[in-house]
Amino acid sequence: MRKTRVLLIEDDWDIAQITMLALAIDARIEVRHVEEGDEALRQLKEGGWLPDIVVSDLMMPGLNGLQILDILQREGLKRMPFILMTAKVGLREEASYRKRGADGVVTKPFDPLTLGGELLSYLEPPRACA
Repeated sequence: MRKTRVLLIEDDWDIAQITMLALAIDARIEVRHVEEGDEALRQLKEGGWLPDIVVSDLMMPGLNGLQILDILQREGLKRMPFILMTAKVGLREEASYRKRGADGVVTKPFDPLTLGGELLSYLEPPRACA
């Protein structure tokens, strides 16, 4: 069975390392890391290693997470859940990110033991109410 591919876009090396270690806990996940939005867009446009989920830091130099999301949507490349990671989140901000097209938000600091399962939940079909 193929592992779920996660593309991590994170400019802070320490946070990227912690995130990749957290995702490595879940044997169902394969993760690749890029430090810049431009590089992430290049890889997504090339289409070689296509992720099932994109996880992007919100605030980065160059393209930020919302700008990356906007470009993916505008160019018809958003075919997977796009999750923002940020410490700057409240109910109003999260609603704004979702309105812009984000599928979810992971709040920093996150729980490394549950991060993989949280991301995989975005691939599960919605459950009907009983």
